Amino acid sequence: MKNIESQNHSVAKFLSLSAAIGGAVIFALLPLIASAETVVRTGGSVSVGVNQVVENDFYAAGSSVSSSGEIREDMYVVAGTVTINGKIGQDLTVFGGTVQVHAPVGDDVRVVGGQTVIAGEVGGDLFVIGGMLKVLSSAKIGGNIYFYGGEAEIEGEVVGSVMGRADSFMVDAGVGGGIDVVGSLTLADRAAVTGDVRYDSFYDLSRAQGATVEGSITRGALTEEGNRAGNFSLFIMMAWFFTTLCFFLFFRNQLEEFWHGLRKHGARSGLIGLSTLIIAPILSVILIVTLLGAWLGLMVLSLFGLLLILSLVLVPVVIGRYVMTLVGRKGPLDLAAALAGIATVFLLCYIPVIGKFIIFATVAVILGGLLSAAYRQFKELV
Repeated sequence: MKNIESQNHSVAKFLSLSAAIGGAVIFALLPLIASAETVVRTGGSVSVGVNQVVENDFYAAGSSVSSSGEIREDMYVVAGTVTINGKIGQDLTVFGGTVQVHAPVGDDVRVVGGQTVIAGEVGGDLFVIGGMLKVLSSAKIGGNIYFYGGEAEIEGEVVGSVMGRADSFMVDAGVGGGIDVVGSLTLADRAAVTGDVRYDSFYDLSRAQGATVEGSITRGALTEEGNRAGNFSLFIMMAWFFTTLCFFLFFRNQLEEFWHGLRKHGARSGLIGLSTLIIAPILSVILIVTLLGAWLGLMVLSLFGLLLILSLVLVPVVIGRYVMTLVGRKGPLDLAAALAGIATVFLLCYIPVIGKFIIFATVAVILGGLLSAAYRQFKELV
């Protein structure tokens, strides 16, 4: 148990540090990434007063952000501490260390944070990656709860289902759908599950006498090694997405140009990238095993590795930009597209075969695009 607590503490510290660094970066750059229809506020401490109303999207970044007024559309926040006391008309997306939502949110709530507390009504889904999630008894979740992290305590009503992977889930409220989780599961006295309960854990289900389950209860097999591997993979994904966000903020204009190049020459870039993925490792090994070409082989392998890592970092940005195009949202690459890409890639990682194939194909296209851009720059220099 000490290892699990240590992992939770490390994840929470990482998320808090990530939010702080992200806030510092966005402090200088966020005004450049919002359209004219949005409201942007940055600084050490950002707040929306009780009597203030924001008609359109609201972007905020700082060490602490609080909103007691009304946001009519979406709200995007990066901060160490986030407190929402005013109504939000549509979606709420937060990267923060500590996040507290005490007001109604019209649609989805998406949070990457160390600790998240939900006390108000959420009209859509609640999607949280973090160290701890608390859904208080005053809250009501209109859709599903997706939680990936340390500990989840759910005391508010859930209209949909509870899903995810964590060290522990405690449910003490009505759940209109079912429960499908990986991790230890506790059903307290007020738990009333309409659907089936499925959990993968090396601990038995803890069920109070007052808890009711209308469907079936199924336990899957999970080993200690499998649980540790799952926590480690979650940590890697969070680091991946945070790196993507920082890269996007530093190079937004260049990424917009890069996107248009990929869209125009996607098939060619994909072919170049796929060929490189096959040929580069083989060529590197052949050069390394020869005495004269060993250093060249190491250089080729190192360059290939760097380009591959960069391609992975850009995957959420490219996918997010494409998603925005599909839903008909016009305009340049913005923070909403980057966040949409992060959420989409996270879901793709949990879709067997098809999800991994989409990510692989995107990596190939991006890799080909990077090589094409490098070749054009080389020709200009020559």
